[in-house]
Amino acid sequence: MATLLVYAPAQRNGFVWDDTALVWRDPLIRSWRLIPEGFRHFLFIDATAADFYRPLQRLTLTADYALWGLHLEGTPPERDAFAHGYHLTNIYLHIAAALALFGLLERWLGAKRRWLAAGVALVWAVHPLQTSAVTYIAGRADPLAAFFGFTALTLGLMGLEGGKRAWLASSGAALCFLCALLSKESGFAALLIWFAMLAWRRVPRAIFLKWAAAAALVLGVYCGLRFTAQKVAPPNDRPTPLGVRPIVAARAVAEYAGLVLAPVNLRMERDVSSTPQGSTEANLANGQRREFQTLLGLALIAGLVAWWRRARRTAPEAALALICAAIAYLPISNLFSLNATVAEHWLYVPSAFLFTAVALTLFRPNPPGTDIPALRPYQRCALIALSVWTVWLGVRTWQRQPDWKDQATFFQHTIADGGDTARMHISLGQDLATRGEHEKALNQFKEALRREPKQPLAMLGFASESIWLKDYASAREMLDRAAAYPFVTASVLQLRGALDSLEKGIDRTSALKAAADAAPWDWTYRKRYLLALDQTGHTDVAARELSAFLKEQPFRGDSWKLLGDLLTKMHQRSAAVNAYAKAVQLDVHDEAARQSLRILTQSAQIEGFAP
Repeated sequence: MATLLVYAPAQRNGFVWDDTALVWRDPLIRSWRLIPEGFRHFLFIDATAADFYRPLQRLTLTADYALWGLHLEGTPPERDAFAHGYHLTNIYLHIAAALALFGLLERWLGAKRRWLAAGVALVWAVHPLQTSAVTYIAGRADPLAAFFGFTALTLGLMGLEGGKRAWLASSGAALCFLCALLSKESGFAALLIWFAMLAWRRVPRAIFLKWAAAAALVLGVYCGLRFTAQKVAPPNDRPTPLGVRPIVAARAVAEYAGLVLAPVNLRMERDVSSTPQGSTEANLANGQRREFQTLLGLALIAGLVAWWRRARRTAPEAALALICAAIAYLPISNLFSLNATVAEHWLYVPSAFLFTAVALTLFRPNPPGTDIPALRPYQRCALIALSVWTVWLGVRTWQRQPDWKDQATFFQHTIADGGDTARMHISLGQDLATRGEHEKALNQFKEALRREPKQPLAMLGFASESIWLKDYASAREMLDRAAAYPFVTASVLQLRGALDSLEKGIDRTSALKAAADAAPWDWTYRKRYLLALDQTGHTDVAARELSAFLKEQPFRGDSWKLLGDLLTKMHQRSAAVNAYAKAVQLDVHDEAARQSLRILTQSAQIEGFAP
């Protein structure tokens, strides 16, 4: 009830940022028939490639699409009208994860401390730190992985208790560990936490070896699925130098500590590196702030170590919870190079164990034989303070929801709240461009280039808006700069074709073909090329090329629909019926294909041809 209350405003929000790639542009969520195909592909089809293999996240989006549908051809406001159900799914997944955490803590701490388990789960559920995993549709991988991870640990503890069904609980735990991995890569932490629990409990060697074999099986299945799946290699980011990583890791600890205790300024885009900020004054101010943050982070790390050492003597379960939090935090600590230095949603699982450690430190076990908690005076004060803090957290979470109302609101609020990065300016520029505000969009791309002069996506945006504003010289100069970056080759070729067509009257079909060939797995470029062929009177060529494309990617309902349109235009009605039928099978909400199929089928019955 508390979670539904604080996240209620989220149901009025639209699709934001990566939601467009994972919902609007992913053909593999359009039909239940494509579920097996979804396990054979990484995320972000037809978008900037990423190294994310999360088939269970895609499976939940398949269910959402079947239940709620989507206005794929409409304007952003028309599309956002369908986002309600997708947000509702995220909220209930978060509730499921909170209940799974409660179940884990109840099993871990015992039924007599159920009140403590409920308190930790409640604080964790309403904490505004989780909003970027709950309010953001694309962030649902975190609740999914947490739900399966917490459930796996609970079932594992049940298996250790013995009994006739211990094997069933252990088997369920192994399956949930696999599901956590298939939800998000960080789900691997749940498996490591389980082995930490086994070592802490000093289980017999036979049990430990049994779980080692089960873990090997889980990892074998996961690796077999992941490394045989098709993916497009993501752009190579420059890794953080090894000598810098401990410094950035210390800063991240300080940044996260502030977010946990006082989540006042929340935003999706955060950075604790010493990247240029624009002016000399801004660079100096940022450098000074980062040095203080480094020192604070080192002090906090020392404090955490001291806390753990003391907890080993006074509250052993709290010490174990700290170990679990550290294991969950390690992958996102910046000791390993990631695509960002800080992200609020990365604390989704670590914060659960951190809150558990705090609760176990403040509220130690009751004396033997005591059923009712006997609180000391300082514990009563702590309970009152925590209660007030929890209410404030819920209010802050409720206030945070409108920040994700739509694309423009999200980007503008992120920039205003301190997420003033090149990536945010690029995203805002792209949104403004789709709304036809080309001057404003151009200014955003200029700002992005001022912050990151070597950002190719900003160059492409600058070139595109310059074309709209008829500044062809600037567009060509910017495209020449962007051509140095291989992963944007297709976009460069496409924009150059548009520029040549406007400046010199050259037909852009050949440029569109070159762009499609440069990104053979991206339907967006291929579709533009095929439509250009059709518009220039080469419908038969377009149909042949599309048929060849569908032999390699037969899972695209949109492509089958276009093939049906082309074949209908060529009066090949029997083949068109088959193409439309395939489109209907691969997209449960493709009403246009269904209508075309109905019309052609009725014509077949009247005229006597056999589709």
